[in-house]
This record gives sequence, structure tokens and C-alpha cells, in this order.
Amino acid sequence: MRQMLKIGAAVLALLGAAPALAQKSADTVRVGFFDPVASALLYDDSQPEIGLLSRAVFDPLICFDARAGGFKPLLATSWTTPDSRTIDFELRRDVKFHDGSGFSADDVVYTLRYVTAADTNFRFKENFDWLASIEKLDDYRVRMKLKRPVSNALMRLAISFAVLPAAKHGPLADKAEFGRRIAIGTGPFRLESLDASKGVVLVRNPAYPQGSDCKPAAKVGRIHAIPMPELQTQVAQLATGGLDLLHVASKDVVDFVGADPRFAVTASQSITYHYMAIDSVGRSGHPALKDIRVRQALMQSIDRALIIRNVVPGGEAVTPHDALCFRIQLGCDFSTKPPAYDREAAKALMTQAGYADGFDIEITATPGSHDLGVAIAGELRKINVRAKVDKVTFVAYRQKQRDSKLQLLIGQWTSGGVPDASSPAEFFFDRGARDYWRDPQIDAWVQEGLAADDEAVRKQAFGRVFDRANEQRYILPISTKPDVFVHTKDLTVARGSMSVYGADANELAWK
Repeated sequence: MRQMLKIGAAVLALLGAAPALAQKSADTVRVGFFDPVASALLYDDSQPEIGLLSRAVFDPLICFDARAGGFKPLLATSWTTPDSRTIDFELRRDVKFHDGSGFSADDVVYTLRYVTAADTNFRFKENFDWLASIEKLDDYRVRMKLKRPVSNALMRLAISFAVLPAAKHGPLADKAEFGRRIAIGTGPFRLESLDASKGVVLVRNPAYPQGSDCKPAAKVGRIHAIPMPELQTQVAQLATGGLDLLHVASKDVVDFVGADPRFAVTASQSITYHYMAIDSVGRSGHPALKDIRVRQALMQSIDRALIIRNVVPGGEAVTPHDALCFRIQLGCDFSTKPPAYDREAAKALMTQAGYADGFDIEITATPGSHDLGVAIAGELRKINVRAKVDKVTFVAYRQKQRDSKLQLLIGQWTSGGVPDASSPAEFFFDRGARDYWRDPQIDAWVQEGLAADDEAVRKQAFGRVFDRANEQRYILPISTKPDVFVHTKDLTVARGSMSVYGADANELAWK
């Protein structure tokens, strides 16, 4: 709390330092990034800031319309499913890559073969493990064969797929060079420059014939994403005219900056939520967490309503969350809730489990959840659980995850921007490095949901997954997590984006 107050006081001082000078006249939106950018391609790094860039530079085959619902054409004009294991796509003939070269079936075939190749490694590669083969029928038609019926194949092709130019990406010995140096796509912006210290500059693509209400053409001329690892530095730059847009996870900063009439706050809620995950199988070597009574006590000790009011920014857009999916996601269902807040009941459970005096534990808090981690540590101390908070970067979090060092994890899940219940089901219960539960019953239900064509069957299977996660006290959904942006008043940020960043570059616009 002391650190939060120090930041708040600094913000107040900075806001009076100088007038904010937006770059509307130069048609350039300057965005503060917390991490240096090593690539503009989401395959190389799936963290949210890269997601903003990748969706701007690259296009998938089809578009999921989050506002209207349903799939819409993008690089593909139409698609058919001759049987449950075949999808045929007709492609646009008027699309060019940013270097002027033509887009065709060769690029789709190459990209899908690349992302599924045995020697290609990237996070969430399993998103495409259902693909058996991809075949070019002619220059503008492709056929996909699936290993098995997959209910979310179209969703993955709409959200998780970025088409690469075969002629540019294919010959590279070091494929990472493409994302950090070349990054040629078909998207509404093209990459002008990428420098780890100076940031990334995107420029509007003037020819975007595939633009539609689902994925419109760019509305601003340039975007400059500038790495600034300290929030206080970003706020200072906003106050003095060096930045136009901040993605802020600190409620104190949102409240302080939002009170200044020169700035506006936009809270965009889609399918992101905060959660606390508990190592229930002892991968991290903490035996107490294997006891369901202890896990329930940890959950019941947390006053979620208090946390929401005092820690999570977003105002009325923030609400308690009761399951690992949102009902707006296809295939989502649940009938249970996490245990209600009851500190005395939590203490009683700790005593029953033999931990009346509590124990020491480490909370790992990921970016965007650091303040939440501190607040939850304070709640846990009230039942004698002495929590140390490790505020980590995404890279450090993933390393601790692989090394089985996560005891309590406070994080946020965006569903990868995928409005389908299969995304959280696979993310949390994939039997890999992320799975700290190893529940064979859940695994069977996940596989059933993934294979089902019938929406009712999918909802039943995934509903059982999310209900069991609640019943076994594996993961506590804490609250919805709107992506909150503080920005100059002459800039608008569209709400409801499915991007992992919470906004789309092509939806930013000047008033």
C-alpha cells in the first residue's frame, strides 16, 4: 500500500508539470509498452503487447465478429465442410502483402505446415495439433484435413492464426529474424521499424481490400510503441505529452490520472479475468496445498468484493467471477461457484487440517496482477498464512512454471482472445507445464468437449470441467479484469476487443 501511495503522489505531481500534447496533428499514437519488443509476431512471443502488434500486422484466414457473433470472411471469402474432418477454403484474389507481393494458397499452405512442423517450437503450438494435412487445390483454394473432428478449429483459425508470406519466411535459416526484422503481413498496418530500445513503429497499410466491420482498416496513420518498464515513467510521459495511450493495471494510477480533465479512461471488458491457482498435486513441494481443506481455507479467506473495490481498476465493469469461462464463450457452462468468503470458517478448516499456526508460502504474481498479489497476501495473513510475493515478468513466470516452482499463482487469463470454452479448458488442464492439478477425470471431459460437434454435448463436457475445478478448489476465479486504458481525450479506444491486449490497433481513432 505504501508503494501505491508513493506512485499516486508522484502522479499528482507529474500531472501538473506540463500540458499533455497529443500527436493528433502528426497522426501518430504513441503507446507505452512495459517490455522491450523482440518480435512483431505472436508465434514468437504470446505476451499481450506483442498481441497488439501481431494482430495489426498479420491477418488470419477468417474473422470472428465479437460484437455480432459468428465467423466472417477475411483472407478467405468462403468455406465449406464436406465432412467432419475436412474444411475447404476459397481465398481472396485481391490481397497483397506489405511488400507488394501477391497472397495466394501457397502462403496458407506454407504457414500451416510451418506451425505444425515437428521442429517448430512456440507457445500454444497445441492450438493446431488437430491438423492432419493442408493441400493446395489451386492458387486460391486450400483443403484442410483434420486428425479428428474438432469443434473449435474455425475459432483457432480466426483467433490464433497469422498467415506468413512463404517466399519471405521460408528461406530464412533463423526464423526469428522474420518477426524482429522483416514482419511482412497483410494486416491493416505494416511494420516500419523495430528496435529493442526505441520501440516499434507501425504505419497504416493504404491498401486493405479485406477490411470489414469485423476487422476494419486502420484509422490512424502511425503507431509508435515505446518500451518504458516503469509505470511512473509512462505516467510522466503521458502528463508531459510524450505518450498518448497507457495500458494500466494499477487502480490508484487510473483513479489519479483519470481525474485530470485532459485525459480519459476506457475500460474494455471481454473475456479476461483474474485468478488464483493452487498447486494441488505438490509439484512445488508444498505438502499443505494437497489438502482440499487447506485449498478451501485459502479461498474462503479472500474477500473478493473488498479486493475488487480497492485493487482492480475498471469501476463498474469489474465484477466477481465464478468460473473459468464466460457464458458468452461458445461451449461455456457451469453450475457451481467458488466457496463464499468466510474467514472464521477458513480458520476452522486450517485447524482441522493441522495448520492452526499457518505456514509460509510464496505467491507468484504475473504482470498486471502485482497489486492483486500483494492484496491477497494481506488477506491470507489473517488466517496465519505468511505469503511472500514474487512480482515476476512473463519470462520469469514461464520459467518458474516449467520448473514446478509455482505454489500460489496470481494471474490473469485472456483465453488467448478466443471466445470459446475450449481455450481455458486446454490452458489450465493440458497435462503439460501449466497443469498443476493432473486430474484424469477433467482430462477426459476436456477431450470429450474438444471432439464434440454438437454444442449441447460441448457445453455439458466443459461444464463438468469447470464445475470440478470449483469443487476441488483447484483455481479461484477472482474477478473480471477489464483492460483499462488511460489516454488523451482526443483519442478513442474501441471496447470489447478479443485481443489479448484488450484493444486493437486498427480500432484506435482520433476524435
